[in-house]
Amino acid sequence: MFIKKEQSLLKHLETIINTNMVNVNIADMLMTAFSYTDIFNVDEIKQYIQEGLSEEEAITELLYDFYQLDKNNEDNQEIINSYIKNSLKKLNPSDYLNNPYALAVKKTGRNGKYALKYIDYEPYQLFAYDEIKMDEDKEISAIGYFDKKFSYLALTENNNIWMSLNPNEIETMKPYIEKGKGHVLVLGLGMGYVPFMLANKDDVKSVVIVEKDQNIIDIFSSLIWPNFNHKEKIKIIKDDAIKYVEKTQNTQQFDYIFADLWHNPEDGLPLFVALKRVNKNIDCWLETSMYALLRRCMITLLEESLQGLDDSSYRFFKNYTDKVINKFYHKTKNLRLNNEEDLRKLLNNEYLLSLLID
Repeated sequence: MFIKKEQSLLKHLETIINTNMVNVNIADMLMTAFSYTDIFNVDEIKQYIQEGLSEEEAITELLYDFYQLDKNNEDNQEIINSYIKNSLKKLNPSDYLNNPYALAVKKTGRNGKYALKYIDYEPYQLFAYDEIKMDEDKEISAIGYFDKKFSYLALTENNNIWMSLNPNEIETMKPYIEKGKGHVLVLGLGMGYVPFMLANKDDVKSVVIVEKDQNIIDIFSSLIWPNFNHKEKIKIIKDDAIKYVEKTQNTQQFDYIFADLWHNPEDGLPLFVALKRVNKNIDCWLETSMYALLRRCMITLLEESLQGLDDSSYRFFKNYTDKVINKFYHKTKNLRLNNEEDLRKLLNNEYLLSLLID
């Protein structure tokens, strides 16, 4: 890739690269914070509140200590305020406990290595409650918490959460449930949340679910399926999702197709690309985050281009992210970036995806 040595372009590119580094670092920091249930002592939070701080300010103070950051450092203040403090939100438990699925499906049980059980968020435990938002070049996470213990239903595999009905699942599924109409194809069964919500809609006539794991089908059939209001609308097909959609005649009958075959964007990116290669019109869970990962890969390539890396650096790959960067390199090696508009087009979601699927 040829990058014109033009001052405004290089300055803008430097800003994008630096922001990308912060995005990655913040994501790692938040992942660490989300992994701990005991960062925040309730008594410490209350003490800060008595001293005049808001809950969000109290949480921020404790995060400075957790991350061992200098509170007086202006860069630290900017990062914490922009990426964390302004994104904190205390959630209302009733918004999720009164969800139709949560009210209908309450039975727990086990089938082999899979179990349907309740898991808790501890008071003030942080978690992502919605998709990331892009604020210019910043990736802003939606960070939620409850001030009391909150229990939610989860499907676990060998005690590891496989899927759950936590606030993140409910919020991130909303746009796709709203779009569903007519005859709908859902790729991936999970706990059946999306099919349940779709079947409850008057403008949805049928929901066909493709799931390849018989264990998931079995635990769904025994514990979850009996609670569905509109069983007559739903059909389950045991098959591999990719293979199913590759057969055009299987998908022509549907008005809307939705896929949820992954646990998070990182493990889902290969399947996301594979599905989009077969059918660009398939809506995929966490699409914004998928595109953010592709964008990170291209920004990494831009940084390496400024460093003068050549073909020898893009022959092998250790993981799927490396593979994407290699593909981007070979697809754009003759591309010229002359101005900021060229850079904007290069980082466009549709263009990034096209480099991988066309």
